[in-house]
Amino acid sequence: MTKKSAAKKKSTKRAPEAKTHISVGGNIIAKRDVIMGDQYNDFRQQIAQIASPEEFLARTQELQAKLAEIKQQPDLLPEQAQTIEVAEGQVKAAVEEAHKPQPLAARINATLTGAKAVMDSLGESVKSAIGLGMVIGGLAQIAIKLFGG
Repeated sequence: MTKKSAAKKKSTKRAPEAKTHISVGGNIIAKRDVIMGDQYNDFRQQIAQIASPEEFLARTQELQAKLAEIKQQPDLLPEQAQTIEVAEGQVKAAVEEAHKPQPLAARINATLTGAKAVMDSLGESVKSAIGLGMVIGGLAQIAIKLFGG
């Protein structure tokens, strides 16, 4: 009688797959783009709830204050400060347009969209500026709804 070789069986188990989502509890499932502890999270939610031109102006003034605060950081490079000044000027122009008796929504939107592009150009080089481009873009979209377009 011959002995059969006892070959080791290969494991067919797969490696555990990476989680694609996080179950928070209840009906909340956090998938892509989860913001945890981001200082702009609350500000973004406030932007989404703007219902009047007065609220729009208040939020743009808060945005101007945040831009000025970022510009004062000691570790900011001169080129980055200039980029933030450009965005600051565009937000200021949008606020001036919104203060007019008959503001043009398209002009406000275009100006804020330009400011968003400027802030997005910073990328992740200025950590405290991350997310402000999205906030500015949200304001641009709301300007169309509030001031007509």
